[in-house]
Amino acid sequence: MKRTPWRFLASLFLGGWLCACSSVPTSSAPQRESTDMRLQRAVDHAWAKKPDLAHAELDGVLEEAPLYRSAWIVRACLLLEEGKLAAAARVVARLRELAPKDPEPRVLAAFIDQRRLQPQGSWLDAMRQAWFVAGRPSLHHNDRMELLHPMQDTVAIVWARTEDVEDRFIAALAGNPSAAQEQWLMDHVSGLRDPVLRLAAFEFFHRATGPHAVVAARKRGRDLLRKEMASLAARSPHSDLPLLLLVGGTSGDAPFTREELPELERIAELPRYRETRMAQLGDAAQWRMESLGVRYPDWSFYWAAMGTRLLGAPMELLRRLEVTKEGLTPEERLRLGVAVWKLGGRIAEGNTTFEGMMGHKLMEQGALLKGDEAGRALAAAAAQRNLEASVASFNFRVELWPLPSLQREWLEANLDDEGHLLETFVVR
Repeated sequence: MKRTPWRFLASLFLGGWLCACSSVPTSSAPQRESTDMRLQRAVDHAWAKKPDLAHAELDGVLEEAPLYRSAWIVRACLLLEEGKLAAAARVVARLRELAPKDPEPRVLAAFIDQRRLQPQGSWLDAMRQAWFVAGRPSLHHNDRMELLHPMQDTVAIVWARTEDVEDRFIAALAGNPSAAQEQWLMDHVSGLRDPVLRLAAFEFFHRATGPHAVVAARKRGRDLLRKEMASLAARSPHSDLPLLLLVGGTSGDAPFTREELPELERIAELPRYRETRMAQLGDAAQWRMESLGVRYPDWSFYWAAMGTRLLGAPMELLRRLEVTKEGLTPEERLRLGVAVWKLGGRIAEGNTTFEGMMGHKLMEQGALLKGDEAGRALAAAAAQRNLEASVASFNFRVELWPLPSLQREWLEANLDDEGHLLETFVVR
């Protein structure tokens, strides 16, 4: 079955970015390390801002494999991070000799030019401009997995250092907790004092991923919080929690019913979908996790912030609307369409690409239900812009560059206003 664009993006944003990991061969006899493993160690040193150790590793790699293009890319990035632009340019010239058709040397050469023009300027702006100058190439022609810094096991790091419930829950939002760790969180849910985290926990226990027994066990976590959440939702000016209570845990194959319609209409009239901003949530996650040994920048901070956004309910509503073909009168379909259009507009006001995507897809479904072709075309065009921006930034592959200064700016820009950031990869 062909995957629709919104499902592709949903899997992209909820599934996380690609990460690499290396394994050490086990043997009683001494074994020579592969060049990839040694290069990975150089990348680790680059992230740790230990350039001398990184250069030493690269010397050994390039002595053994002088044509290894990824090693030359790492060396160029190290020199750029150190501000040694002339030396970086010489490395890029060598890389161009080795791989004249590869896009990376073109991007790096243009990036060096941008840094020369504005040595104290934004790393992200310089790299984006360089990518445009190089012709906006897709950097998926080679996987270059050896350049990726492995994502940290945030759950393991935090779980080993603290028993604080809120710290452990934030780590769970950012990582992949075990069934036993989820059970521990349920047993200690009363230790979540922050209202934002209690809301996030209620959605966390709605997740449908994992073995059947684990998914079924999450009902206990929902039940522990449901009464409190229902009370909050009844007086909330935001629509995120009421929508989760309405559709959370329902079957994605179940059409929307007339019994659910009045509550959805009430939810659609609420003035905002969500109040807190990603940057605020990311700062809170950084304050907690960095002090416990989680290295910053890292995408775990982004996923921790996303985990508090209550974004599962719009996706569940969209699934159900797609199968709502019968069972409603024309008047009820019109009412449902109006409510979904309004709610989608509220969600699309969020500053993450996922909110924009879900909001515009809901608006498109709402327009279809109420027979508004002009509105449907408007929403579909907005959803297409979301898709184009996401694909463009995906081709950019910022994670390939072992430049901590660039990665920090990239993460902070995503947390500040991801939607605006990704649009800048479509229009220069």
